Amino acid sequence: MPLVLNQPHYKDLKADSTAIHQADTAATATPAVAAVPAYVRVRHRWLDPRLPYPPEYFADMPPVLSTSLVDSIAADTVVPHILTEEQAEVLRFEAMVDSIEQAQAYAEAHTGHAEGLRPEALAPSFGNMGTLGALLAGTMAVAALSSGGIRRALKAYRHELWSVRRRANVFDDARSAPSWAAVILALLFIVFGGIALYCSTPESATPTFLGAVAAMGVLGAYYVFQLCSYATVGYAFSTPSGRSMWLSGFAASQAFTGLALAVPALLLMYVPEWKIPLLYACAAIYCAGRLVFIGKGIRIFYNKIRSLLYFILYLCTLEIIPLFAVYAILAYIESALV
Repeated sequence: MPLVLNQPHYKDLKADSTAIHQADTAATATPAVAAVPAYVRVRHRWLDPRLPYPPEYFADMPPVLSTSLVDSIAADTVVPHILTEEQAEVLRFEAMVDSIEQAQAYAEAHTGHAEGLRPEALAPSFGNMGTLGALLAGTMAVAALSSGGIRRALKAYRHELWSVRRRANVFDDARSAPSWAAVILALLFIVFGGIALYCSTPESATPTFLGAVAAMGVLGAYYVFQLCSYATVGYAFSTPSGRSMWLSGFAASQAFTGLALAVPALLLMYVPEWKIPLLYACAAIYCAGRLVFIGKGIRIFYNKIRSLLYFILYLCTLEIIPLFAVYAILAYIESALV
């Protein structure tokens, strides 16, 4: 027969079991873990244990457990490995789309296929001046095509460079230089000497074709001035044969000087790093040619001690002062062209 409990007595048993269950739960429950503070009080300072402070800050500090570093490592290493295959595929697809969009944005920003790019002018230099290069190439081509006449002219100039013989020897095979070959050699001196002269000016730092041509023009005018001056001085102070020898010596010295200036002048144009030593080399070549010519003039005009006075006047009037005048005129022209 079924057991029937009295209703008040049943309520007491239910209350007792509930109380016992709550007591057991409270006894077996783990205590709540207090949150570890992000900052630890050490010597009246708030320090973040996650940052790499020197060891002396934590010398007297009790051990403190902070799981922030562990959580960070777990977020970087563990979490990506627990993704599902579908989630990983979605992440890879999004990364690929982002990379494609960045590449398209970079291409649109830098190719300029729609709006175009503004052209930038090259820095001025001798290598960028095609007209000057054509002028030099044309001059050297003319000299190469006239190599036979130039060779005969140089052979004659080698004799006329230093010789002061009044009467030709029957055994000498020296002949006068062809006039057209003499003109080509004078042109070589003017072109290469003009480049060297132009490179000695401050304006050559940003070279221009007009500046180089102006230097060649000034040097050509100086060549003509010297030729006319020497002819006048030879006519006034020497015999016709002496004047002829002096003028031929001038042409010979300038011809050899122009040939010797060819290599340094080209290096000045295309190797600007060697500008200073090359300018010294050009000055030494020009001075050597002038000294040879002046030495021949002494041998022609010197006959008494008082002739030295005229020779000093000649040096000041035709050799020293004109050089400063040429440089001053060239500097004025170059400043006007800038």
